[in-house]
Amino acid sequence: MRNQLLFFIIILLSSSSFGQKIAILGAMTEEVQLLESQLKQAKTKQILGFEYKTGKLSGKKVVIAQTGIGKVNASITTTLIIKVFRPKSIIFTGVAGAVSSELNQGDILIGKKLSYHDYGRLTNDSLKFYPTRNPHTGNFNPQFFLSDSLMILMSEKAAKEVVLQKITPNSPTPRILAGTIVTGDTFVASSIAVAGFKRNYQADATEMEGAAVAQICFQQKLPFLIIRSISDKANEAAPADFQTFKKTAADNSAILVKTILKYL
Repeated sequence: MRNQLLFFIIILLSSSSFGQKIAILGAMTEEVQLLESQLKQAKTKQILGFEYKTGKLSGKKVVIAQTGIGKVNASITTTLIIKVFRPKSIIFTGVAGAVSSELNQGDILIGKKLSYHDYGRLTNDSLKFYPTRNPHTGNFNPQFFLSDSLMILMSEKAAKEVVLQKITPNSPTPRILAGTIVTGDTFVASSIAVAGFKRNYQADATEMEGAAVAQICFQQKLPFLIIRSISDKANEAAPADFQTFKKTAADNSAILVKTILKYL
């Protein structure tokens, strides 16, 4: 009986729910579609209405999930994936609006550090920015969450061998850069807001999930990396540009993630 129980425990621990190595998240269908389509030995698991797909990608065991848009959705999905699948690291892939004038649509930004642009105290004059707190310790979190240095190194190595799609036939060849990402529950289509992100955070891009994932990983001491491809300039033209270029931009981010997996 004891041997049978031990055998059952070994099987349980080696099952797909516990044996995954790398978690990959994206907010929208377009951001995970390419990766999911190339999964080998794919299986699907439903948890509280969220769908998680496991399998192998670039020779690595992975679990992939679409979080939905925004910080709360990303937080729920990230928490569940850590609890149930116990990954050794998390990668978030997807699109973003450019804040830096150096970034063009189709370019990729490796998020070295991330912060919220909508967390703090709102007064009649301005929003005073504060760091978040760890609810377990009561201590302040850092203002900026830092992506794992080894994962950044591997992404920079992978960047040397990927071939990315041009956003249009006449666009320049996309580049892969590293920088700062700011996160908030707003789709940004404002040149005034962009100027504020540059001034207050020295930001390079803005999106709606990254810092939430980064905060959870930081508090759980889990290595993470946020990869974003530029779909728009976060200015007044952003709504139309986002719809036009989001698929190509999302695929570029996924292409880089696939290559990064080979080095992890």
